[in-house]
Amino acid sequence: MNCTLDICGHKKIQNPTESDIRQAVFELDTKKSDAFLILGPTHMTYIQIGGDQNVGFEVEYQDTDAKHHYRAKRSLTADEIVRALVSYATGADEWKTMTEWEPIKW
Repeated sequence: MNCTLDICGHKKIQNPTESDIRQAVFELDTKKSDAFLILGPTHMTYIQIGGDQNVGFEVEYQDTDAKHHYRAKRSLTADEIVRALVSYATGADEWKTMTEWEPIKW
């Protein structure tokens, strides 16, 4: 899948490697700045995470439009986030089964 990794709105990496993703996840720090990553092929289809190693990570994904926007029912660890983002970037489905998802109602 052709994806872009947006790091805190300041840096974008086209088709990030596992190393790029791991580095971005482990560098997030909610005490220093907005701590989020968005990975996806379009601005309407993506997976996004917010948080850091100390507070945990919240995860959401959207598939094509806001009617298909979901949130993980639990926080994930940094290692789980790396696995989820790598899975998403490669087009694998592992990320979908790492946690339960609930729809976000707007």
